[in-house]
Amino acid sequence: MSNTKLKPLYLMDIFRELTDEEHRLTVPDLVEELQRRGVRAERKGIYRDIDALIEYGADIRKTGAGYYLSGREFTHSELRAMALAVKSAEFLSERRTAELTGKIGAFGGAYMGKKLIRGGMAARKSPNDETLNAIDMLDRAVAARRQVTFSYERTREATPRRYRVSPYGLMFIKGICCLACNIEGREDLSCIPVHRMRQLRTDMSPWRHFSEVSEYRGEFLLEDFAAKAIKNEIWEDVLC
Repeated sequence: MSNTKLKPLYLMDIFRELTDEEHRLTVPDLVEELQRRGVRAERKGIYRDIDALIEYGADIRKTGAGYYLSGREFTHSELRAMALAVKSAEFLSERRTAELTGKIGAFGGAYMGKKLIRGGMAARKSPNDETLNAIDMLDRAVAARRQVTFSYERTREATPRRYRVSPYGLMFIKGICCLACNIEGREDLSCIPVHRMRQLRTDMSPWRHFSEVSEYRGEFLLEDFAAKAIKNEIWEDVLC
């Protein structure tokens, strides 16, 4: 059997995973669940542990049918919104979508998690995690204020061209993840779809400050630029 000092932690896991307003556990149920996890428990100790968890701040409710965890980190509607966002993200692969949806569902417990996983928005999915990896690399380049280079699949050319850009931020425009940046050799801002980037590399060269190529000064206003990119349709394919 596991160390009984960890029993309150295991007990909290059980409340998170197996209880909600419609699914409650009695003290004998809790004892049985703890034993399944290799933790020795007695009824009197369970009552003390529940009181301690409540004192710590856990929103555990008692009813005639047993105990359940009421308050959670996220509401059902918030979890549903996150699950729908993941399912509709085209840059995620089927495998990564399933993994992330499962993790989101875990915040709601086993029963709510099943509801979150089922159904949702249908979306075309990426065959791999290349775009997701590119987003991670671009995020780090923006934070480090470093230039990046990449090959770009132009719609009118068979051979991709290599570009160097100063990245300022990532944004979603009509479901497409785009990079706000300045292309080396130009005096303006561009908005480039990330899913067309290939062989992405971080350059050690410092980026060009956005104040040199835009009206933004102390801060790059990503939301403002996204609105202008949509209005002027510069997001569709600036390199085509």
